[in-house]
Amino acid sequence: MLKKFVLIFTVVIVGCANPADETVEALNTLEFQPGTVMSPAANSNPEELKTLHNTNKQVISSLTAKIKAARVDHLRTDDVFDNRYGIDNVFQALTRLEQFDELNNLYLQDNNKDGLVQINKALKPITEKTS
Repeated sequence: MLKKFVLIFTVVIVGCANPADETVEALNTLEFQPGTVMSPAANSNPEELKTLHNTNKQVISSLTAKIKAARVDHLRTDDVFDNRYGIDNVFQALTRLEQFDELNNLYLQDNNKDGLVQINKALKPITEKTS
């Protein structure tokens, strides 16, 4: 009887998990070291760089919108200051996304194809997991 209760309780808890929480956790635990090589790629054309930049920008915007819709849009002021809701983790993840967006823009400006590809590779598993 106890085994059935534990099994049912586990299924209910897992079923209540929010996909945005998985995204937040994945972003907060993401290991990413920005590339320090700022030399432009000799063989990359501006159109390819712009495509990579736009792809990254769409992914970042999509993740940001998904997290905000699930965890931030309906917050009350009291919830922001209450640690029981884990909202600080949500804001940390949103900050990481803003940093990725700034790096994305910087890499485009510097014609750094490797940096743009690094951002894409870092965020791709998160978008695949939450799709």
